[in-house]
Amino acid sequence: MILWVRHGQSTWNVLDRLQGHELSPPLTELGREQAAHAAESLADRGVVRLIASPATRALETAQIIGRRLGLEVEVEPLLLEKGRDESYINVLVRVQQILDRDLPDHTVVVSHGDTIGLGVGLLSGQRPEPAANGSITSVDPSTRRVSNVLPPR
Repeated sequence: MILWVRHGQSTWNVLDRLQGHELSPPLTELGREQAAHAAESLADRGVVRLIASPATRALETAQIIGRRLGLEVEVEPLLLEKGRDESYINVLVRVQQILDRDLPDHTVVVSHGDTIGLGVGLLSGQRPEPAANGSITSVDPSTRRVSNVLPPR
């Protein structure tokens, strides 16, 4: 099972500003609260691995989760949000490269709405839907079952 966590609200989310590969926008106070809530929701799920996009908003979220779960954050550039000069096909290829690694059961991946939507779509066969800030979506690759572990706050 892969648990996909969308980063908490960033300062640019508030402005409805496209972030793409921009690494710098940090979390807002609400974003940090969303990350802490996600961490609590993951505390009893037997998480064994924590991977995150290198964007500040995703790393901050992952670090909050990692502190709560006692896990180190592995930074993975393939998890970046779609860049302004990048096609969705490129993002699909990047996400597929992550999925081809045969991640251990109960891996948490902290990323971005479009990247998560594509990952969930690849694993489930369902139409990709962008994830909301602070949400957790679970996908069981063997059954292709998708569930919303934590809806957005």
